[in-house]
Parts: sequence; C-alpha cells; structure tokens
Amino acid sequence: MRILARLAVTLLVTGLVGAAAVQAQVRTTLPYRTIDPPLAPVAGVLGDSPRDKIEVIQFFYYGCPHCFDQQPLIEDWLAKKPADVEFRYLPALRDDKWLTLTRAYFALERLGEVTRLHRPIYDVINFDSVNLAEEARLIDWVARNGVDRARFVETLHSDETRAKVEAVRKLSNDYNVRATPTLVVAGKYLFASGQAGSHHEALRLLDQFIEVARREKR
Repeated sequence: MRILARLAVTLLVTGLVGAAAVQAQVRTTLPYRTIDPPLAPVAGVLGDSPRDKIEVIQFFYYGCPHCFDQQPLIEDWLAKKPADVEFRYLPALRDDKWLTLTRAYFALERLGEVTRLHRPIYDVINFDSVNLAEEARLIDWVARNGVDRARFVETLHSDETRAKVEAVRKLSNDYNVRATPTLVVAGKYLFASGQAGSHHEALRLLDQFIEVARREKR
C-alpha cells in the first residue's frame, strides 16, 4: 500500500510539473495574454449549448486584410482539428463601422450559409475591392450568390441578429480584443498574429495552448 501511495504521489507531481513545464515553454517562446479567471464558453453567451470541449475562438473582421491572409491557414488547420476542440468564428466589434459586416456574419449563420460564403466574402473584398460594408452592396452580393434577398434582409435586421451583435460587442470588450485576427483558447489564452510574429507562428502557438488546456482539464 505504501508503494502504491508513493507511486500515486509521484504520478501527481509528475503531472503537475509536466503541465507547468508546458506553460513555461509557451511563456518563453511567444507573447500572449492570460484572462484570469477564464471567460465562460461563447456558445452559452450566444444562446447555443456549450459542449465539453476545448473552445477555440477566432475574433475576425471581414474587412481586415490580416484576417484574409490567415483564413487559408485556419481552413487547413480545421481540416485536421483535434476531436476534443470546438472552433468558433466570432466577428469582433471594435468600431461601429464594422456593424454591417458583423450583422452579415450572424445573418448568414442563421440562414445556414456562413460555411459556403465565409471565404468568398473575404475574396470579393480583397480581390475585387467590393466594399461589402455598404449594406446595399452587401445585400446585392449575397442575393447574387444564391441567398434569398428578402430572407437575408429580414434576418440581417432581426431581433436575434441585433442581440448577437450586442453580445459580441460585449465579448470584444470582455476579451479586450485589440487587433484582428485574435485567437483565444479555453477562454483564457489570447494572442494575435502580430504578437506571434506571423500567422504561421500564431497557429503553432494555438496548438501549444490547446495542449496546455488539455492538460489543465485532466
């Protein structure tokens, strides 16, 4: 029994040291911010059912060229996303000039079109220089891409969309989002590509913090 007790203590200490070592390694590689205490899962704030997974958020803005540059890397990462990770795009709302495209995301999400049109919105803004932040142009573009115009307009101005916009405004403040794109792991670890040095480094840091969060759940 004494041997088993000693073994249990040894394993516990080893686990704690291992988790601390991972965090120390992350702290000494690339800069990030820690939110203490961690914020609740975004799913619950936006009315969805939170799942018992490690939550990863990308705060983005469709008009942000850096978000456009990171998007292909995010898509590659999502193709091999760990099963215990829940990923969520979240439009940051740091300026009222971003309101139209913030509402656009939630309207397309409600209509089941955000997966199909998320990347094309970036493309038309950056490749074709179309200002979709102008509501009339946004509505015309969405309608040309197969979404019922009347349903989109109705959803764009719905109470549900308005409530989600205000929720994301608060979340942007709660997380103190200073730049886009910003990645958040487990409501606690937050970093932008500018901090990491590049989009590739940000994705490397993302994987490191997922491992930290995984160890912290054990």
